[in-house]
Amino acid sequence: MSSTKTVSIPQGTAGFDKKWKNYKSLIISETAGINRINEPVEVLLAFYPDEAQQLSRDIRVVSVDPKTHELSEVVSQVYDIREFLKEDDLAPDKNGVPTRKTPLWMPTVSARVAFLADVPAKTSRVFLVYYNNPDALMKQYKTDLRVQGEAPGLQIDNNVFSVELHSNSGHLDQITLKSKPDVPFFHRLETNGAVHWNPDIYVPPHPWTHTADWKPPRSVKTVAGSVIAKSEVWDSMRELPEVDASVRYEFYPGVPYFISSTCMRINETVNCLALRNAEMVFKRELITHAAWYDVIRDSIIVYDVANMPDLTDLKMEADVPWIAFFNKEKGIGFAGIQLNYANAGLESPTRLLNPYFYITAGPWIYWARALSHPFLSSNMQQVVPVLKGNVFSEKWAYLVFETGKNSDTFAPVLDWQKRLTHPLRIQLVEEVDNRVSKTLQEVFMDKGKTGWEGRETGKHATTK
Repeated sequence: MSSTKTVSIPQGTAGFDKKWKNYKSLIISETAGINRINEPVEVLLAFYPDEAQQLSRDIRVVSVDPKTHELSEVVSQVYDIREFLKEDDLAPDKNGVPTRKTPLWMPTVSARVAFLADVPAKTSRVFLVYYNNPDALMKQYKTDLRVQGEAPGLQIDNNVFSVELHSNSGHLDQITLKSKPDVPFFHRLETNGAVHWNPDIYVPPHPWTHTADWKPPRSVKTVAGSVIAKSEVWDSMRELPEVDASVRYEFYPGVPYFISSTCMRINETVNCLALRNAEMVFKRELITHAAWYDVIRDSIIVYDVANMPDLTDLKMEADVPWIAFFNKEKGIGFAGIQLNYANAGLESPTRLLNPYFYITAGPWIYWARALSHPFLSSNMQQVVPVLKGNVFSEKWAYLVFETGKNSDTFAPVLDWQKRLTHPLRIQLVEEVDNRVSKTLQEVFMDKGKTGWEGRETGKHATTK
């Protein structure tokens, strides 16, 4: 049994402007016990073309007060609008026999919508995404997020930090905490000099090649807005077309971190001495200590790297939850919070030699993931094949923070790790449009019984 019910907003509650003809509902839930204020949220939405002729101008996001039901507009941003406008051909076949009564698909416009959400701890809030107002004007929201410069060498600022991307590669080149303007983190020693070096791979006799060696990458894309700013670069590895890679950064207003996503794809099998990812390199003199959470010992390890012998390797588990470099005297640190790490293979399974995470010091100090790294093994000249179709991906949050203000040096890292590893949950609740058919139809590869013969397939039918 099913039924249809008409509901309306409570009496005396002002609705949104009637010029906006449609809306979609989002239920945003907080599960970690943290009050979220101006939390960045992003959702992908799909629209019918006749209702989505100017999405970049007419989308408005509002929050619904659960007690008063009042609507409050929130800062939002629309980008990555994609159109699929081809219609299904319902013409009969060559014998005049109808092919089908209902289309298999409808033309669709999809777009990403980002906004800033307030959600109290352990609660859910409703947000409405209004659209389809032909007379709407572009809304310019203001936040502290700013993007300047020419890609790939952008400068991104919010009210907490300033980030500079390398003019050649678009990789992280310097990050400065605005409360500590005299203590920037940088590298600028070896070759490309960036802080963020990889994905990378060493396939002798080719040079050791890093994504940070691009001058510039083949593809450079930038998104600049009030909620999210993105830098996306990808290309083949220099002098090694058998391997493709990408590096993406995401920045937000008012927070001390940014998100880095990297991916490496093996197009043809190569034999390598090193295959690495997630490497961050700093000038040695900027760092006095390293720290990480040891999942084996279930404790935080702190190591004095100022007195660390050159080319000493400090190893940890590949799934290390977080790792940090800090300067005890200056009271500032840089941390990596691991959000996602995946290795997969299409034509062939992955073959990784003793994967781990590690720190090494020299004139620089860096951390990196060793996916397959004979170069640092006891038998440093043995090669290991990396097979065609293998894909390696990472997602990290990189955080700049002050130390010394709390009794626990790593309190900011732990707080942000909890928040970032427990993101807000998003549930999209959509209306059923009148153009949606009441029956379902699939196209099967082979002819034969489908299992649905004689069954009711009215997904949106109002009566049985």
